[in-house]
Amino acid sequence: MKTVSDKLGRISSALAYVGACSLFGIMCLTTADVVGRYFFNAPILGVFELTEFMVLILIFSFLAYTQFAKAHVSVDLLITLFPKRFRIYIELFNHSLCLILMGLITYMGFSRALELVEFGEASPNLGVPLYPFVFFLVLGCIVMCIEYIRDLLRLFGDRKEAVDS
Repeated sequence: MKTVSDKLGRISSALAYVGACSLFGIMCLTTADVVGRYFFNAPILGVFELTEFMVLILIFSFLAYTQFAKAHVSVDLLITLFPKRFRIYIELFNHSLCLILMGLITYMGFSRALELVEFGEASPNLGVPLYPFVFFLVLGCIVMCIEYIRDLLRLFGDRKEAVDS
């Protein structure tokens, strides 16, 4: 089970590298656009659209990795006052609800991507097809669902330990 968990963690890490490349691309593209606009009076066509696509890649690349690293922002002022067993149940509920919601987002994103393929929608200025980016959103959501399942399995193990002790 541990090796499966480690391999799934590598998927999140690999996506994080894709996100880092996207962030670097955003920085380079924005810099080139600003230099072109102010020094040569020649902005780059479609920078706004490309930046939108790269931000989508950025967000959905880091989403699962942030869950894997337990780096999402959380406020635990009240929950630390509860016994460990009760905290585990709250986390189980929270992760289950998040898994359900992320599953719905995945399903709706996949449906939307299929619609985009069918109708051939593209960005207005550059004509870039939109469906690959929505499929990437779906991929990021699937990996996030996997991370929630990993967390739920870990929490079930913690719950068993808390009950046994």
